[in-house]
This record gives sequence, C-alpha cells and structure tokens, in this order.
Amino acid sequence: MSKLLTIEQIEELHEFCYFRGVFHYDVQIEIVDHLATAIEKLWETNPILPFDEAMYTIGEQFGGDLGFSTFSQEKEKAVRKKYRRLLWQFVADYYRFPKIIVTIMLTLSIFTALYFSENDQWIIVSLVALFFGFSLFYGLYYRPKYVRLKVKKGYSFLLNEISIKGLLYKTGVGFSGVFIHEATHQEHFSTTGSIIFSLLVSLYIVLLYGDCFFISKKIKEHFKEQFPQFVIA
Repeated sequence: MSKLLTIEQIEELHEFCYFRGVFHYDVQIEIVDHLATAIEKLWETNPILPFDEAMYTIGEQFGGDLGFSTFSQEKEKAVRKKYRRLLWQFVADYYRFPKIIVTIMLTLSIFTALYFSENDQWIIVSLVALFFGFSLFYGLYYRPKYVRLKVKKGYSFLLNEISIKGLLYKTGVGFSGVFIHEATHQEHFSTTGSIIFSLLVSLYIVLLYGDCFFISKKIKEHFKEQFPQFVIA
C-alpha cells in the first residue's frame, strides 16, 4: 500500500511554502499539490525516508527559493491575464450595440464641453477633480464596504489582493499624468485633438468602471466559489 501524506504534513507543506516566500494561500495550494504528489512518488521507491527529508529534497528539486518565487510570479501573471481578458470583454460590449450608445453619448459630452469651452484647461482640471473625487469615494468607502473580502485571520489570498488593488492602478497613474500635463500645456485643443482626447477619456472611464465594479464583483464570486470556508460573513 502506498504511503500517503497526513493532514498535518499537508499543513507543514503550506508552512514550508510560506517560509520560501509564497505568502498567498491560493498560490500555496497549487505548489503543495505538486510537492505532495512528488513526495508520495518518492516514497514509492524509498518508503522509510522521513517526511522532513523528503520535503526538503523535493523543495530543492522544485528550484529552491528561486523556483518558489518564479512559480508565484507566474501564477500572479496568469491570474491577472485572466481577469484582464474579462475586463476587455466587458469593455468590448460598450463598443457594440446597444451599449455603444452609452459610449457615444459619453464621448460626445466630453467633445461638446471641449468644443464650446474658451479654455480647455478648465475641462481637464474638472476631469482630474472628478477622477480624484471618485478615487477617494471608492478607496475610502466603496472598496472597504463592498469589495474587500473578509477572510479568516492569518490567511492572504492573491485573488483578494488583485480585487483590492484592481488591474488599472498603474494605468490610472499614467492617465493622471497625461491630464495634468495637458492641463498645464494645452489652452485649447484642435478639433482633431478634442476628438482623440474625448475618445481616450471615454475609453478610460469604461475601463475604470469595469475594473472597479465588474471585475471586483467577478473576483469576489470566484473567491467564494473556490474558498467558501475562508470567507467571514
């Protein structure tokens, strides 16, 4: 009869991953599954090998600290890629009928404001103020109340971290930089410039809405499906 890992030994593997720098429990699960399978296979040829020795042997075969770190990074990239794909599918819906009507109305509103404004800097400053106000509202009120998952103490999850940080925080910083630059350098756009600016801003608004509300909701649903035992009601 094949020698199998006990529940206590599985928990030790999770601790082993943690001390190797893999802090997210949902990433640990995949590594632990790989390590457990490898240890049990090793025991088939050497059943008297102590668990600790088997664990460290397989850990080194996994690549040591570098191997654990690389796996963790690749897993995060894969998860982010999955939700970025969902985000772009969400955005694509706003460029197809009937939701494209919303996008057109939004773009026309921005273009009209720029077209009739004597100084476009005021429009840009207003947009920056709106985005800043939304960031405060979302970060201080909406995210803690509706997005952040309450999980059991002592556990960290990659899914929860992505849900909290979002997918566009770097993009948001970039757009803010563009807005501030334009506000300090552009007094009035050309017609072509106004069209391009309006299209970009409307695209960013749809992206931001998708990231803050659609993706965060999806991640929360997926988390509750995969790890219901860790969710605190």
